[in-house]
Amino acid sequence: MPIIQVHNASPSSKEKKRELLAGLTATYAQVMGIRPDTIRVVLHEVPRENWSVGGITLADSGQNESV
Repeated sequence: MPIIQVHNASPSSKEKKRELLAGLTATYAQVMGIRPDTIRVVLHEVPRENWSVGGITLADSGQNESV
């Protein structure tokens, strides 16, 4: 049972999350030649103030790191 973990700077809409999770599952299943129902995906949403690039938080930098 494959497990895919994604770390994403929040926030993301419910629709975008659904699209991302379905797309990751479908792509992995196709590439690996396995059934989609065997794949698990975990989406970790990290607050923008807890994610930094070059020592500057995304909240402070204004960078868009969300889905």
